Parts: sequence; structure tokens; C-alpha cells
Amino acid sequence: MKKVIFLPLMIFLLLNLATIFANAEVEKLDKDLIKVINEFIPSASQLVSPEEPKSTKPYQFYDFNQDGQEEIIITYEIKAKEQPNPSQYGVIVLSKENERWEKVLETQTQGVGLDFSGVADITGDGTKEYFFGVTIGASAGNKLEIFKWNNNYLERIAEVPYHMMEMISNKKVGIAVWQRYIADTYFVDVLKWNGSKLVLDEELYSSYYPVIEKFYNDKISKMDAWFYWYTLADAQVKANLYDKARDSIQKGTELAEQLSFPDVVENFNQLKVKLENKEKSNKSNAMH
Repeated sequence: MKKVIFLPLMIFLLLNLATIFANAEVEKLDKDLIKVINEFIPSASQLVSPEEPKSTKPYQFYDFNQDGQEEIIITYEIKAKEQPNPSQYGVIVLSKENERWEKVLETQTQGVGLDFSGVADITGDGTKEYFFGVTIGASAGNKLEIFKWNNNYLERIAEVPYHMMEMISNKKVGIAVWQRYIADTYFVDVLKWNGSKLVLDEELYSSYYPVIEKFYNDKISKMDAWFYWYTLADAQVKANLYDKARDSIQKGTELAEQLSFPDVVENFNQLKVKLENKEKSNKSNAMH
């Protein structure tokens, strides 16, 4: 009977000891990490998590130089002395060389929030780049900076303004960038790295288009306004959906004419010309 009791007791004690040791290791790691962070971040700053990706901590880890030792990405905020003035949002990336941590990136942007901090392989070379997005203001939107590892430091390779952004991974990685037009309408571009810069990618755009269409269908179902049709038509032209674009342009033009908005009608006419030119160009390319 004693043996029966003794065995579960031993298992219980061993499990508890394992948990205690594991927690001790975590605490040591956290203490060491906090010590490193405090050594490098500005004295007047405080750690801050980004809005996106959700549940991201103020510190992240990624091995940019593929040496087996992860770099530390630290995001922080320096509040303005006079509120409610914008803060400075910053990021420091640390790399360990010869048992010493050194900065391989430090940058700050003035803004009202940290919208994005994360990594993704936008260049397609197998190593992820770092994305740092700061909210400048409600009307100005956000500024995204992308940094790539290059010769022992992180080099900025792109800067993109946006109001909303979504990372897309469909065999290749891209960024859906929503830039406000008027009210709650947006021009949407889906960008991919072409080897030297970010450019519109039609294949990714076509795969992402249903998201855009749903967004505008929901809006139009509540209010049939010309500006929804205009930005939807713009997306349809980019997605090579010519018939849909023609219908949207026609509906939007009629609404603008009813309101006697000649400038808006002219914008629709210009979009129609753009549609026709693109359709001709694609037909010509297909024939060759």
C-alpha cells in the first residue's frame, strides 16, 4: 500500500520540480532580457506593443543574419512633454556579436500610435524583413518602413503611406495597402517586391479582390453613393475585371450627374479611359 502511495507522490514531486526549474529559467531569461532592454532604450521611454499583429509584445525575436542567434526587436514610446502632442515611436534592433549586444537598427517616427511591428519575407529571399508602421494621425494615416538585413545592419528598403494594411501570403508575400480617398472609401494597391522596389502585383491583386468587393458591397448596401462606386471601379480596373468596372463606372457616373458634380463625372470619364486603354493593352499582349 505504501508503494502505491509513494509512486504517485514521487511523480508529483518530480513534476513540480521540473515546473520550478522551468519557471526559474524563464525568470532568469526575463531578467536578462529586461537588463539588455533597459541598457539600450532611451531613458525617458517606455516599452509599447503595436496594434498589429495582435498580441505582439514590445520585444520580438528573429534571426535576421541567420547565424543561429536571434536578434531582439524592441519597440518603445517617448511621450511628448506637453500632452496631447504626438509621441516619438521608436524601434531598436540588437544583434549579439562576441557576447556583446550591439544596435543594428535604431529609428524613431513622430506619431500618435504604433500601428505595426513584425517580420515577413517580402523580398522572397528566404529571410524576413522588418516592418515598422507608425500612425501619424487620423487624416494622415500611417507610415510603414521596411528594413532588410544587409552587411550586418538593417537597411531601409521601402516606405509606404497607408490607412489600412494587410499582409498577404499566397505563394508569394505581398502587402494590401488601403489609402483613404474621401469619407470611408479607399484606393487599394497590392504590392510586391520586384527586386528593387514595391510594385503593384496583378496576380496578388486578383486573389485579394474579393476582400475589396465585399467591403464595398457592404457599404453600398447601406448607402448608394458615387464615391463607393468610384473606388470600387478603380479596384476592378486593377483586377482586370473590365465588365464589372464598366458597370460600376456607369452607376457612379449616373449618381454624380444627378448631384450635378461635373468634376466627379470627369473623374469617372478618366477612369473609363484608363479602363479602355488597359483592356486594349491586355488584348494586344494576348495576341502576341
